[in-house]
Amino acid sequence: MISVIVPVYNGRELLSQAFASIEEQRHPDLEVIVVDDGSTDGLAECVGQFPPAARYLRQQNRGPAAARNLGIQAARGDMIAFLDADDRWTPGHLERLEQALLQKPDAGVAQGRMQQFVYSADGSEHRSGPYRMPHLGSCLYRRWVFERYGLLDESMRYGEDYDFMCRCWEWDIPKCLVADVSLLYRRHAGNMTRGVHSEAHVIVLKRRLDRIRAGVLDPSKPKSTIFQEYIGETREFDQWSP
Repeated sequence: MISVIVPVYNGRELLSQAFASIEEQRHPDLEVIVVDDGSTDGLAECVGQFPPAARYLRQQNRGPAAARNLGIQAARGDMIAFLDADDRWTPGHLERLEQALLQKPDAGVAQGRMQQFVYSADGSEHRSGPYRMPHLGSCLYRRWVFERYGLLDESMRYGEDYDFMCRCWEWDIPKCLVADVSLLYRRHAGNMTRGVHSEAHVIVLKRRLDRIRAGVLDPSKPKSTIFQEYIGETREFDQWSP
């Protein structure tokens, strides 16, 4: 089973496309968990309207990291995927990443590429070129990654996915890289992370230094992959202009 966790905060109007992309995966054994992060837009009333059927969890507004953590703790699957309410997956995304993990039993995460997209005034869609970035929605995780190494940092309101991928690199968790595009990331005025990636980068590096100073992390320990290759093209995100 793959558990799909969809954190939502006031995303009722965008949720239908996300659910459509989940259904298009045609995976035979999916568990979909919608985590409502204190929405005030009547989200609970619309969740049941979309296939596939989903479990609905609600918490007070505590941010996306806390919402995802609640979903992880409730998940029953051996593999865990994440999809934000305003994004979409490409067809076959879950199957491709699942097969990559099955072919490499020691790997804890598989990752595809991503593209940003926007809709113009006439309804046409425009996409960026494909690239790789530490975004949870482009990945599929084995459950043991969270059980052994902990959850997302709930003190971070943004950049928690970058921080978690950085920690995966520090733990030297093997990763499978899939060349196909997995995630379509919607650019719109309500993006929480828009324009804050430089700040998130600084926060993530500071947390890494804190772990080194606390003796939790030995920076001299060799890794099987260099940092930039493992993390991806972090600068590409804010450079695209539709």
